[in-house]
Amino acid sequence: MTRHFGKADIAALLARHRAGHTLDQPFYTDPAIFEVDAARVFFRDWHYAGHVSEIPAAGDYLLFEMLGESVIVLRDDAGAIRAFANVCRHRGARLCSAASGHVRRFTCPYHAWSYGLDGALVHARQLDPAIDRTALGLKPVATEVFEGLIYLSFADTPTSFDALRAELTPHVRAFDLARTKVAARRSYPVQANWKLLVENYNECYHCTAAHPEFARSHVIHMSADRAAPHNAALAARAAAAGLSVTTLDRIGAAAPAGSPDYSYNRYALFDGYQTGSEDGKPLAPLLGDVKACDGGASDVYVGILNPMLVYCDHAVIYRFVPIDATTSLQEVIWLVHEDAEEGRDYDAARLTWLWDVTTEADKRIIEANQQGVASRFYEPGPLVEMESYTRRFHDAYLARMR
Repeated sequence: MTRHFGKADIAALLARHRAGHTLDQPFYTDPAIFEVDAARVFFRDWHYAGHVSEIPAAGDYLLFEMLGESVIVLRDDAGAIRAFANVCRHRGARLCSAASGHVRRFTCPYHAWSYGLDGALVHARQLDPAIDRTALGLKPVATEVFEGLIYLSFADTPTSFDALRAELTPHVRAFDLARTKVAARRSYPVQANWKLLVENYNECYHCTAAHPEFARSHVIHMSADRAAPHNAALAARAAAAGLSVTTLDRIGAAAPAGSPDYSYNRYALFDGYQTGSEDGKPLAPLLGDVKACDGGASDVYVGILNPMLVYCDHAVIYRFVPIDATTSLQEVIWLVHEDAEEGRDYDAARLTWLWDVTTEADKRIIEANQQGVASRFYEPGPLVEMESYTRRFHDAYLARMR
């Protein structure tokens, strides 16, 4: 029988955590801790919601859904990106059910209250004229657009993108991600706690054994000393291509006060690999102002839940979506240059091959990991040097829980 932990028990778990070790079992299995995760992590952090190319015209919208909440992300009449809770201010019905679409205004299917693209109430049949309609607009949700990527936060006072924008922008500018589009999107249900998905993404200690397709092209699965010559050689090629190899680590305690977590790191692929493809050959036209394939890949984080891998010719965004204490969704989005045409400039099967086969393998090993941590024999084990980013994630997560 699963024990359900209270606040005092969670405090005791936090106090007994051993630095450099995995988390205690309840962090991966207990519904009460999952509820605290939702309050202190998911409803406070920033989440990738979509790309500006998905809502190019006024009235275009898409839905973002998580943990029972639904948000309308739209482009208003002035061309700005806005977000509103998908909740009518009359009796709470959902305004939109389609995942995306185009409207001139949002009309509730229940009693036909309608709202403009600025969220203001514009029609409410038989509403008492004495009631202030300006107070009945849709509830706004905080949004930020960074390099064409739309993020939202449920927090009442979300963290500021100012430091992130100032420091991270110069290192990703050459990719010009605002001038990309979504080429593919796939979702992978995983029977595991969301933290196991994030832990797995943050280390490549497992890559040699679990991901032979990835390991034969990316040096990041090697120890630091073995990878160093490859990364040193990358520096000159990256400079010629107009790309940054600077490493930024602003995760957890290293994040500026009042800022989301963010990081940047570019590392080498093995000789003969220009991008993350099966044969090493480019998959799509070069992104933005990139001058040539440098044989590298950039890890980029905007918040701890939205990792992104950017090659010279495409980008791959990961989303970790919590469902419940032992169920998650791993969504993968592929971006290519906005002018690229499928069939002419890229083949969707080739484009998605590496990260599809890698994510399917991750699904298997993460689910086996969940089964193991649920065992009565599980106890937190020590992390190794190549799991330093997993330890960084633990530190950032535990700080939020405290």
